[in-house]
Amino acid sequence: MEATPLDERKQQILKAVVSDYTVTGVPVGSQVLAAKYFIALSSATIRNELADLVGTGYLQQPHTSAGRVPTDRGYRYFVDFLMDPEAVSPTVRRTVKQAFETAPHSVEGILEKAAMVLAQVTENVSLVTAPETSEARIKHIDLVSLESQSVLIILVLEGNLIKQTVIRLERATSQDDLSRMAAMLNRKVKGQTADELLLRLSGLGPDRDEQRQILERVIESISSHQATRQSVVLHDGVRNLLRHPEFVEVNRLEELLELLEQGAQLAGILQQVAFDKDVEIIIGRENTSSGLRECSLVLTTYKMDERVRGTIGVIGPTRMHYGQVVARVRLVSQAASELLGPLGN
Repeated sequence: MEATPLDERKQQILKAVVSDYTVTGVPVGSQVLAAKYFIALSSATIRNELADLVGTGYLQQPHTSAGRVPTDRGYRYFVDFLMDPEAVSPTVRRTVKQAFETAPHSVEGILEKAAMVLAQVTENVSLVTAPETSEARIKHIDLVSLESQSVLIILVLEGNLIKQTVIRLERATSQDDLSRMAAMLNRKVKGQTADELLLRLSGLGPDRDEQRQILERVIESISSHQATRQSVVLHDGVRNLLRHPEFVEVNRLEELLELLEQGAQLAGILQQVAFDKDVEIIIGRENTSSGLRECSLVLTTYKMDERVRGTIGVIGPTRMHYGQVVARVRLVSQAASELLGPLGN
């Protein structure tokens, strides 16, 4: 729905209603606006402006005698045209810095830390997806002799994602032979996708049975990873939902919790985000899922390199301190990207 243009006074009144309601959770009336924000305007003038904002769909009045609250459309106008950029306080910057200083030097560890600290500093539910590439590509292969004919394949994909699997070869092979085979494979298949490996597999002669077995298992691992990676969504801060009066209603809370636990559905929602801007804000009924119709998402991306990235952000009530949350989501994304960058090379 296209935004109806608002004059300067209506913009300032809408901004004041959003700001006050965000803090108090109480519908905002003309007397409150006159006393706190517009001393030079009469309550009657403010009431007329509020009525116009209700008429154009930016505000609603829950009850006849109540004040006004923003609609999804009102929040959208606020976010697009009225929201002030906020600086992150030194205290929050210090919290984020200290949290990442203790993060494990692994992709999973850094992303778990990002989810934890983002939930902490935004007081919402954090979301972090696993790194995505257009196609999974091989970074490194290690082969380790276990016992008899068993071999551990350690497969490292771009983005430093590690997959390990054990196979049983048709004949016993020494560690020296396995090390030589791994070195040869790393020279020939580094950077290749599962489809490219299939082509290489079709060209192997009958004297390469061990290599064929290993490549077949590598292809299986890559294919399995690509099938499941889209459903990996870390989240933290579910307890934060209980602080918001919007989730006092059990049915509403249960619907959101169910969505959070269904990784594939949530990942599918996040995949639909185009990221035309560096931070995307999806408000209320703009969400395609019924479980998110009372929520807003504030999302951005983190990067490991030019090809590998993931989504990071928060879910919270539409009554959200958008300027503050946007700034803190950006900060955590930047901190995570700085640690992840070296792991993607």
